[in-house]
Amino acid sequence: MKKPQHTSASFIFDNNVSKMLSDISAFYIAISTPPGNSHVTIATALISAAQGRVTTAQNAETAAATKAVGTAGVRDIAVEAVMVDVRNFEAIVQTAINNAPNQTTATTIAQECLLHPKKLPVINKNDFKVANDADTSGVVTIVFKAAAKGLHACYEIQESLDGINYTPAKVSPDSHYKFAHGKAAGVKLWFRGRISLSEKRGGAQTWLTPVDVYIYAK
Repeated sequence: MKKPQHTSASFIFDNNVSKMLSDISAFYIAISTPPGNSHVTIATALISAAQGRVTTAQNAETAAATKAVGTAGVRDIAVEAVMVDVRNFEAIVQTAINNAPNQTTATTIAQECLLHPKKLPVINKNDFKVANDADTSGVVTIVFKAAAKGLHACYEIQESLDGINYTPAKVSPDSHYKFAHGKAAGVKLWFRGRISLSEKRGGAQTWLTPVDVYIYAK
């Protein structure tokens, strides 16, 4: 039996900040109104809060255009907060896509939610491991099994204290690297990772199965 193809969908961030923020506002409308909201359910309060952060970023971008000292940094922080929102909503849509009964439905969900559907390229190794570093306290070693030969990739991890809510931790061009987590001994952390390819190759892939690790001090 032929294995069905899967769809990865992602939001494409425009290099122009003003255009990107405008596109993000359209994305929020798409996932909160028909037909997009027939595929995903997102609380109105979450959309409103996210749109508020877009407005903050837009105002910060206007201020940054004056080139006044410090305005660019404020703008960058505001834009980063918006991008985190987008990735969180993107993940909700991706879940709906993953649960679609067939490729056609999956593509429709992506398009109606204003995401860009793409067939996943073949990655010959797709899991990763996290372990306390053997030499340094407060550091974990991250090991991804690398993308297929010839694919240029970045390797991203997020961390969590509860296995539910994740925050960005580190992105590296290397599939094997170390991350200083800054947590106290005895804490349990969860990590999830994903591989990001070029946009032509499919962009950010789905998150790999989370792993947990207990932190210890030497």
